[in-house]
Amino acid sequence: MKTESLHRFLFQLASVFLFVSFAGCASFKSKDWDATQIINPHYSDFTLAADAYLQDLHFQGAVLVGKGREIIFAKGFGRCDPNDDKSRVIFLNATFEAGSISKQMTAAAIMQLVQQKKISVSDPISRFFPDYEHGNQITVEMLLKMRSGLTDHINEADEFFPISIYRQIERNQLENKPLDDEIVLTYLYDAPLLAPPNSTYFYCNTNYYLLAKIVEQASGLPYEEYIQKNIFKKAGMAHSNLRFQQTDTKGYDRYGRYYSIPASLALGCGDVNSSVTDLFKWNVLFAGGKIVSKKSLRQMIATDSYGYGVYVKNKAMFHAGSTNVFNSYNYYDFDSGLSVIVLANRPVHMSNATFIADNLKTMFKNYAE
Repeated sequence: MKTESLHRFLFQLASVFLFVSFAGCASFKSKDWDATQIINPHYSDFTLAADAYLQDLHFQGAVLVGKGREIIFAKGFGRCDPNDDKSRVIFLNATFEAGSISKQMTAAAIMQLVQQKKISVSDPISRFFPDYEHGNQITVEMLLKMRSGLTDHINEADEFFPISIYRQIERNQLENKPLDDEIVLTYLYDAPLLAPPNSTYFYCNTNYYLLAKIVEQASGLPYEEYIQKNIFKKAGMAHSNLRFQQTDTKGYDRYGRYYSIPASLALGCGDVNSSVTDLFKWNVLFAGGKIVSKKSLRQMIATDSYGYGVYVKNKAMFHAGSTNVFNSYNYYDFDSGLSVIVLANRPVHMSNATFIADNLKTMFKNYAE
């Protein structure tokens, strides 16, 4: 038997075993795909092509392609710590910094509280931040849809904070030292607006930081506790958390540094650590109206640009994420139920999760549809 044929035979044999092993689970929410790969033998042309593509890229991270509740292809590539040859090979439940994918969960938390009539998207944020000068001009919905006019405390930190505080943030970030929990709120009141409220779309992390603070006020719970109870537990996301650098994987920049966005800055906008398997559960259950009502979901995605925590285009929702040394992408098509999730423990300039996910979507269309 030729080497290529032998490789294909062994690959498909493993595929059958893994597919049979996991297909029999009774409850989707309670499934726990504790493996290094899942290969669906009914999509062998696609799975072989996808595997070869990622191997050729020397991809470092985890990917998952699913349709409906069925995993078609999921695999970890490389090691949890790429600088340690003895570290564990990346497995499907391995956690990564998911970055701005976090915004989907924050928006869902807000809509849960809207459903409970504890808040309204039309509420001015002066209800929650009464001393903020522009609070009467900005609504909760403007925060959700990135139309508040606020300056970004992460991407435009040198404009949001005084220069001395900005430099302190840079130092603490590189040294993985914490910052004051209320540092964003402390300087929000003096930070300039980028534009008049509701005049334009501008992607801004500060919107989702403030939404997390609103969740705390409206629910009476710390944000982490609320998300753990009402998002992660509800979706069966047993491997996800919001704790600083509590991931199974590490990433490094071009200078060999491992550092993360300080927790007090990432709140609500980039603090979720998750796995491809947990994000797959999230996609299926969120899209199915199991996290928020179907009415709330329709409100969240009623746009052709940025909705509530998600981009929406061609009947699909998606979001990318990028922290200092991780980057990610999550995609879900409402018509076909196609999920494509890419988590990389490399910065975006070294391994672009969005680009990889787009290529996997094209490959799926070419080989599997």
